Formats: sequence, C-alpha cells, structure tokens
Amino acid sequence: MKKLLNILIFLFIFSLYFITFLMIYDNFRERKLNSQEKNALELFEKKIDEKKQVEENQSGSYTISYNGYTILGTIEIPKVGISTVILKEHTYAAMNIGAIKTYGVDLNEKGGFVISAHNFRGRTPFFYPIRLLKENDKIIITDNKGRTMEYLVYSVSRYVNPNDVSYLQKTDDYHVTIVTCEDGGKSRIVVKAHIIE
Repeated sequence: MKKLLNILIFLFIFSLYFITFLMIYDNFRERKLNSQEKNALELFEKKIDEKKQVEENQSGSYTISYNGYTILGTIEIPKVGISTVILKEHTYAAMNIGAIKTYGVDLNEKGGFVISAHNFRGRTPFFYPIRLLKENDKIIITDNKGRTMEYLVYSVSRYVNPNDVSYLQKTDDYHVTIVTCEDGGKSRIVVKAHIIE
C-alpha cells in the first residue's frame, strides 16, 4: 500500500511539473508571436515613411521583407482592435505573423482582393472578432505604395461552407473580402467591404 501511495505522489508531482512546463511554453510562444507581429508592423511603417521622404515624386511599390516574408501592407479594423501586416506568402507559418493575401489584384486596386488569417493565434483571438462587424464599419488597408484606403463593410456571412469559394471573384470596384475559420475549421466567416465612389 505504501509503495502505491509513493507512486501516486510521484505521478502527481510529475503532472504538476508537466503542466507548469506547458504553461511556460504556451506563454513563451504567445509572446514570440506577438513580438513578430509588432516587429513586422513597425518595420512596414518605418519603410513606408522612408519611401515617402526619399521618393516623394516617384510612384511604384516598395518591397519590404521581414524574416523571409514580403509585407504587402497593413490591415486595421478599429471596431474590433485588429491591426496587423498583410503578407504575400500563402503559408501556415506566415499566418502566425499576420494576415495573408490569398486572391486578387494588388492591395487598393480595382478588381478585388481577399485577405485571410487565423481566427485564433495562441491564446488570443486573432481574426475571429470580425464576426462582430456590421454594415458601414471601417476596414483600413495601407499598401506598400504608401496609399491608405477606407473600405466600408456591406456583408458579414457566418457558417460559410469551406468548399464555397464564391467570394473568390473579380469585381469592378475597390473591394476587399476578409476570411477566417470558425467552428473548429468546419466553416468560415466572410466579410465583404468596398469603397463607395
């Protein structure tokens, strides 16, 4: 009986150490992801400011690289507190740093483009709060040419089948679609916004 009690105590202490280790690791990972996103945002803003100062009379895009990724711009959604970079690369790892452009024309051009991101990143919601957006809420996109444009939300769809890709379509106006998963990846949240001309 005493031997069994000692084994149970050992297993309990081992479990405590293991849980503590997992909590420390999760905290470290969360800080690293937040730091990467913050550093990428700061780099983008610095490079765009430099471009404006040095090349005021020239137009064209400006290539900004961060840790092997190409930053195309930034997205801000003030109502739900989203502010992150938009990356060119379509990888799971890129989505740990920010959002990615998954379809369409260059940012802030006529024809429409799609921005995707994880709904949760670590312990914090990332793009999941876009479900709270309503008609006429603002989405602000800054591109690598230094242009900032405000788009107004006109449609928020929840529980969209992941096989439904009808939102991947060319438009005739300035249009952005934002997509993230919900319900454990079984469905999508699709937000559409445009500039009223």
